[in-house]
Amino acid sequence: MTALRIGGSVLLALCLAGCGFELRGSASLPTEMDRTRLEIADPDSRFARELRLLLEANGVRVVDAAAEGAAVLRVSRERISRRALTVSGNARVREYELVFDLGFSLTGPDGTRLLSNETLRLVRDFQFDEQEILGASNEEDLLREDLRRSMAAAVIRRLEAVRTP
Repeated sequence: MTALRIGGSVLLALCLAGCGFELRGSASLPTEMDRTRLEIADPDSRFARELRLLLEANGVRVVDAAAEGAAVLRVSRERISRRALTVSGNARVREYELVFDLGFSLTGPDGTRLLSNETLRLVRDFQFDEQEILGASNEEDLLREDLRRSMAAAVIRRLEAVRTP
């Protein structure tokens, strides 16, 4: 039994190595972002906290005040909206769609525009059953949290692609 487990583990490791799978390391953000001020309407929002954590995890020192020599990551729009996606024959909503729209820009420490007015949009949909209202509400909360995490990761990936002069 032990030999079978070891053999299975070795086979799995070889398959993963052969397909090019690689764990994602830290992002390679522009050096201008070493010290960055995050400007966002609600700095205590769940998304702002998630973005701040990801920035810090990737080596960025997030400063609060208008520190000299700090880049500015400005979030101009952060909105999650819900809309009916499908409606049944008796005019009851069966499926909703959550849409997270985000607008942001990045200015370097010297005031140069590194990223101008970028927009990102993420969409998730979920089934709604009025008989299971509590479950649907919990599912919506989980999807909103997933959207926040996914959006913060998408911002980091976009910042990683910034090429500086």
